[in-house]
Amino acid sequence: MNSFDLNSISSALNDPGRTISGVDFSGRSLKLDTAEDAKPIVDAINACPDLQFLTLTGNTLGVEAAKAIAKALETHPELKTARFSDMFTGRMKTEIPPALSALGDGMIQAGARLNSLDLSDNAFGPIGVEGLAKLLQSDVCSQLQELRLNNNGLGITGGRLLAKALSASPKKLKIFIAGRNRLENDGAIALAGVFQNMGTLQELAMPQNGIYHPGITALSKAFTQNPSLSCLNLNDNTIGPKGALAIATALPSLKNLKSINFGDCLLKSKGACALANGLKDNLVPLESLDLSHNEIGSTACMEVVEALCALPDCVDRLSRVVLAGNSLGGATNKKNIKDKLGPSAELSDGEGSEDEFVSDSEGEESEESEAEENSEDSATEDAQHMDTVLDMGKEIVLDTSGVEEIDSDVGKFIQEPTVENLTRLGPNAAHVIDTHFQSINDQESLIQAYVEALCCVSGLSLQSSVAGDVARDLYPLLVKRAKQQWVLANNVLAALQLIKAENKNFKVRWSIPPCFTILASQIDAQYFPAALRDTLRFFISSKLQSLPPDVKAAIDLHPNLQS
Repeated sequence: MNSFDLNSISSALNDPGRTISGVDFSGRSLKLDTAEDAKPIVDAINACPDLQFLTLTGNTLGVEAAKAIAKALETHPELKTARFSDMFTGRMKTEIPPALSALGDGMIQAGARLNSLDLSDNAFGPIGVEGLAKLLQSDVCSQLQELRLNNNGLGITGGRLLAKALSASPKKLKIFIAGRNRLENDGAIALAGVFQNMGTLQELAMPQNGIYHPGITALSKAFTQNPSLSCLNLNDNTIGPKGALAIATALPSLKNLKSINFGDCLLKSKGACALANGLKDNLVPLESLDLSHNEIGSTACMEVVEALCALPDCVDRLSRVVLAGNSLGGATNKKNIKDKLGPSAELSDGEGSEDEFVSDSEGEESEESEAEENSEDSATEDAQHMDTVLDMGKEIVLDTSGVEEIDSDVGKFIQEPTVENLTRLGPNAAHVIDTHFQSINDQESLIQAYVEALCCVSGLSLQSSVAGDVARDLYPLLVKRAKQQWVLANNVLAALQLIKAENKNFKVRWSIPPCFTILASQIDAQYFPAALRDTLRFFISSKLQSLPPDVKAAIDLHPNLQS
């Protein structure tokens, strides 16, 4: 009988002297739909005796291809680095969660322990995080040091789901990258709770996330528990004076901070002065600072320069100081800045007047400016998007004048989904509803309205056999009308309460269990999109144990709803 020395195996896998080997298919623009399409990658994985890294960046994977690659990964516990960025170009969002889940299952089955995971530039949104959750919570990520989720369109919901997944087991991340994700305050606050318990961060980058001072304040508190933090990038968020003060308060705990990027963060003079005082008082040995385009006045800019020069070795230590896009004063002032900072200074001559970016009083923030900041704080990107969605009702107007009664009856049914109101639509209710919605030009609004109507009808199917017939007639019509499959998947998942709706005003007006019963009668139909079928089964299976008892009971009656 063969025996295995687990300690020897572990030592071998972690030997720093090992030659780095792996499989790299980056940038080949391969379209991998089937297991056969993935065969070159599978063969390369199988032929690699020491698969320390796998790079699939710049290709596009479907579900079946991902499953084939995952199967090959099951025999490689030595995998340390997974570079899966830009891996779903041209894919529907409905395909991405099952594909991610399959790849994760392969690594879980292998017993791999990743050090680095990069999923950047995959626009999978909140539902993609569902596909990642199991992997992030597993032992595969127990030793994860680097997590890159840049430009994934996570949104607030995705940020919260990510925070929940990362909180499930202790993480010791050193690098966390999550720029361009519309996390906003709520997403940032959720992640701040994770960072606070982590204590190991060395680099954090969350640019372009629509974060205002409440989110910045939460992050600042988390920074104090991460004393090894050396690189901080919050570019293009609205830090403002309040956020700058919160960050300045955290600086006494950040003695290893080397790089700050707060460009385009509306610090203004007051925020810049708060940051300058924090840097000076705590003698933070920065090497790089970007405060470009922050509406900072010349006096405040000089305070920043003086703070950077508080330590005697500033010219040798500083590699880059960007103050472009602020009011720097006249030529004498600029020369003084350059003399103090040396070659690290990056200044702007500006195209307008020198006070172009500041108010009449540089040292004070006016009440008007403060009110503007508070107004912007309440008008987040998701909220602005939601306003567009909520205008849907205005678009549902038929051009002809002879159908006002039908229009009114459909609208009344959707608002009050009862058997009586459904009966008023007549014997061809599915056709009437379909005609009603054809006047909506915007695809997202059309799909949302159609899914809600379908669920309103399906929810009545236990009370009325007619409702069941109408719902079954509506399903193929919905699939035919929905040109954007990922929008359809998002709306169906939200309507069935399998994910949280992005629209904060979304309300369920239908009974959920009968909706699953109707879905079960349609999900295997030939017209039903395979990607949508796989996605629904994935989410139903992964959420089953946490669903309400009546919903779970309805699903258990139909095994074809689960993967």
